[in-house]
Amino acid sequence: MKPLVIIHGWSDESKSFARLGQRIATDLGVTPTEIRLGDWISMNDEVTLPDVAAALGMAWSHHGLPTAPRSVDLVVHSTGALVVREWMTRYHTPQSVPIHRLLMLAPANFGSPLAHKGRSFIGRAIKGWGEPRFQTGKKILKALELGSPYTYELAHRDLFGIKKPWYGAGRILCTVLVGDAGYKGIASIANEDGSDGTVRISTANLNGAKITLQLDEKNEAVRFDLQAPLGEIAFGIVAGENHSTIALKDTGPINPLSPELIMRALTVEDEGWSEWIASLAKQTRGGGEDTRFQNTVIRLHDQLGHKVPDYFVELYRTEKSDDRFEQRLYQKFIDSVHPYEDDQSYRALYLDIGILDKLRPEIEEKGLLYFSFLASPVYASGSRNGKKSGLPPVGYLPVPEHRTGGVKVQPSQLDEVFAAHRTVLIDAQIHRFVDPSVFQMRPLKPATP
Repeated sequence: MKPLVIIHGWSDESKSFARLGQRIATDLGVTPTEIRLGDWISMNDEVTLPDVAAALGMAWSHHGLPTAPRSVDLVVHSTGALVVREWMTRYHTPQSVPIHRLLMLAPANFGSPLAHKGRSFIGRAIKGWGEPRFQTGKKILKALELGSPYTYELAHRDLFGIKKPWYGAGRILCTVLVGDAGYKGIASIANEDGSDGTVRISTANLNGAKITLQLDEKNEAVRFDLQAPLGEIAFGIVAGENHSTIALKDTGPINPLSPELIMRALTVEDEGWSEWIASLAKQTRGGGEDTRFQNTVIRLHDQLGHKVPDYFVELYRTEKSDDRFEQRLYQKFIDSVHPYEDDQSYRALYLDIGILDKLRPEIEEKGLLYFSFLASPVYASGSRNGKKSGLPPVGYLPVPEHRTGGVKVQPSQLDEVFAAHRTVLIDAQIHRFVDPSVFQMRPLKPATP
């Protein structure tokens, strides 16, 4: 049996996972050669995830863990998933990484809504008291913030923009399990729909998608590519479990199926990988069905390389005013919008897929759903007179009123663009207009004799 390493998440410690380790050792039937409980500093304000990954490599060597490909199994909880993904993509290749099976319990793969709530909220919700004067691991929490450039870029290291897969048969056999129930008691103030109390189901799942989008000077889409992640990852929503109980902490497990799923994830072999993916989806069907959301992370920039931090996502169905439909889109379909605090060209939209399903008949009736971007500064078209009017001579043209533009989503594309329980990354480029008055040349007048 391979060595097994268990790695905790943010604001936790290894002793919280002793019960999980003991249960694994008992239920596997064959005791691993060794079980290691990893400890890492998560609450120091200066420590970063690359720091933790470097220290993980040092600890790995110090304890003599095998370095041959697929020689160790790992279990990670919450932010521990980011630690391992940082370490493996920074120091290894898909062919050389020593991970065989990787079980992610309630992973924060695309962040957590708690990360930007503030220290006093975190102290009250997670620690159970309101003392705001403790360190929370500021740099770790920045990486964990919804819509963070860190999780966006990390996904391009192991899911998108790569030539060989990290996950799947013959590679890392990665299983993601997440609960659908929030906390009880004082910690319930952290609960939100579609989450386990700490991470959203949609931000735990690694089976996301990426859309590359380019709008021209007429606000028409000249590129609209949708890409699935490279590799195969098993994903299941375990009904009744919250962020702690799914790792057999507190009163867990709540769902009697949880220990069985953990054991199967740690014993699956290559030849049964496709069957395990299908079986897990079937066994956990029904979890998360009461609240179905998509986490959508937009990165907006222009063709000149500028980040665009001030923008609004416009959604509409026709060129005519349709107030009732649009009101439901903005007030119900878009559940929340979170601009990343340090770079607001990144923002996370939480989209209620259940509401979209109710609106489908109206979308299909008109045949299209449009979305575009209203960005600032707004360019005053044709205006050398911008200097006189005080309007900037550079900026972005909105889609004019009573016109359609932007991205046209056909009814047949709705399921590709919008799906429950996943994250979609959108890399969007819009056109920046530069007025000729920004740079002019004049002939030199001959000198007067």
